[in-house]
Amino acid sequence: MPECQPRLFLTAVFSLSLHGGIVADENNNASRANNSEDVIRIIDNKSLPATIPCERISVGGRMGYKPNIVKLSNGELLMANFHAHYETQSDGSVCEHTVLHRSSDNGKTWQSKHFDQLLGREPYLNVLGDVLLITAHLNPPDIHAIPGHTTAWIHRSVDGGHTWTSTVLDVDRIPEKVDLTYSSRNIIELDNGSFALGIGCGMGRDYLFLSKDKGVTWIPKKIQVSGFDNRSYRYSILQEGIFFRTETGRLLLLARCELPKLKNLDKNLPGLPKFDSTRTSDLDRYDIEIIFESKDNGLSWSPQNAIPLIGCMYPSVCNLGGGTSLFTFTKRVPSNGLEMGVYACFLEEQKDGLVMANVKNDLIVISERTHPYLQSGGGFGNTLLLDDGSLITPYSYYCAVPEIDTLMKSGRFRDKETYNLYRNRAFPYFRRWVRPLTWERFVKQDLAMQSHWFLGCCQVLTLCGPATEVVKWRLDPPSQ
Repeated sequence: MPECQPRLFLTAVFSLSLHGGIVADENNNASRANNSEDVIRIIDNKSLPATIPCERISVGGRMGYKPNIVKLSNGELLMANFHAHYETQSDGSVCEHTVLHRSSDNGKTWQSKHFDQLLGREPYLNVLGDVLLITAHLNPPDIHAIPGHTTAWIHRSVDGGHTWTSTVLDVDRIPEKVDLTYSSRNIIELDNGSFALGIGCGMGRDYLFLSKDKGVTWIPKKIQVSGFDNRSYRYSILQEGIFFRTETGRLLLLARCELPKLKNLDKNLPGLPKFDSTRTSDLDRYDIEIIFESKDNGLSWSPQNAIPLIGCMYPSVCNLGGGTSLFTFTKRVPSNGLEMGVYACFLEEQKDGLVMANVKNDLIVISERTHPYLQSGGGFGNTLLLDDGSLITPYSYYCAVPEIDTLMKSGRFRDKETYNLYRNRAFPYFRRWVRPLTWERFVKQDLAMQSHWFLGCCQVLTLCGPATEVVKWRLDPPSQ
């Protein structure tokens, strides 16, 4: 049985403001947004205008990665992203924790605060009645992690995110032997009032964790996944999955899937994109989204159709009303005429039961801020419909100081002397992955991996990394 590995490569977040406009104190307790007018362009517009006016607002005095946003019952907006810093200890560990950003004026200005005790990366906010829950996971390099495997965490608050309690869903919570625990992004309330969270452990070891006390305690239930040889799949459809319901009440799951590893598909799924695995890197950026359905409250799942894009991930679904939903996603590799960035399109539940995303017409370009010679920067944003009918979408994008930007654009980062200079400077701060990144191994990688290695070293040195913005915009439903 092959080893089940988390989707993790070189990851870091730097702590310098590279894009300007941010004023914050040392603890990042307050941040002032830098407002700028802009437009969102529409690709192949049919029912939408060619451009939509928008306002882009930088958030956070320290660089944050992979944001998402919710609305609280008191009307406040709460956004989460995560921050990493490197410990100059004997092992060069990393520590990652959550930063929460609040807005009481529909996203125009924000107050930011680090929560060092909210451990884990890629925090995802869930509002379920009066309970606020964050899903996150700790990876092995984190100083707080159990050595050797990835672990799912849940953070819970009943006072709007001011104080928190945490639950670890580690391997000892699984009724069979597993190597890791990795959760779905979101938590959904089922028909019977229970909260449901997905925990995928790979190789067909998939569980729905259920809570009948609003997230205080969790009980695992084994689930069944059909449609392909799930027992040979090293990941899980639940890892980073997004649960949602259609207007007709169907329970669906947007599952991030590594297409070449989905062996023996029972049928040719509608929307399944063509994929040439010989032309890709080993990086985890070429995945797709497949929509699964459950007809028994999450205990079994079967695939229905796919989103026809390679490198499509970090999805969300926003119900706009009137039978129209907005599908927001991150494109992590340039292809199909699209750059890296955050996009949105309309999602339709068809008469034949398929829930299809129209990526050919009225494709909304929310952010394409990352230059093609840099790496993806995460994206990650969801779209939220506000009370005044406007929309807000957070996202992260990748940027670098001029010296690194020039090296990447010219390709000179591949020179042996240049690579070793930055690699050796980064070594004392994160030895766990810098140690094996020798020049001899570097030159054997493809261009995408070479860029990833070099930028990973530069991130540790706070010379590049992702930045967080929100964009406020308005959208009229498409004409029927």
